[in-house]
Amino acid sequence: MKLPICELCASSGTLCSGCSAKLADGRLTALDVKISNLLYGMKDKYNLGDADFTKAIDLGRVVLVLTKGDVGKLIGREGKVVAEISQEVGKKVRIAEMSPDVRKTIADIIMPAKLLGINEVFAMTGKLYKVRLPSSELSQIPMDLGSLGNALSSLLDAKVNIVFE
Repeated sequence: MKLPICELCASSGTLCSGCSAKLADGRLTALDVKISNLLYGMKDKYNLGDADFTKAIDLGRVVLVLTKGDVGKLIGREGKVVAEISQEVGKKVRIAEMSPDVRKTIADIIMPAKLLGINEVFAMTGKLYKVRLPSSELSQIPMDLGSLGNALSSLLDAKVNIVFE
């Protein structure tokens, strides 16, 4: 199982000095630690030995859980894993794959809404992504636009503008 914290921390529930340093400097969040501990506790119950949890982002009403591996592992058979995480966190949980293909990652996050396209703009202030969505699908986006913009900005490590056409 791949987690953002080490296996010792996941099994004991306390953080070692290395994981504490990651938490202190912002590479980890308290939510990352909580979900890592939850998944480690469910490892044998749901056969999550080869699951991959990368990062969790709190978007207000929704918690976005990112994986670099098979999304189905973290959803679980009949959605039992994601339902248990949701119950423990107290919010709706969405699972999305974090892939090198930016378009696929964003499409997973905004699903069931459709993605028209992504423009990468190079400006004096740095890189900017323009995410284009159909205006007819505004109601299909699973979270509020401010949270979505913040999540995409932190994932892409660049400013993101969401545009409806």
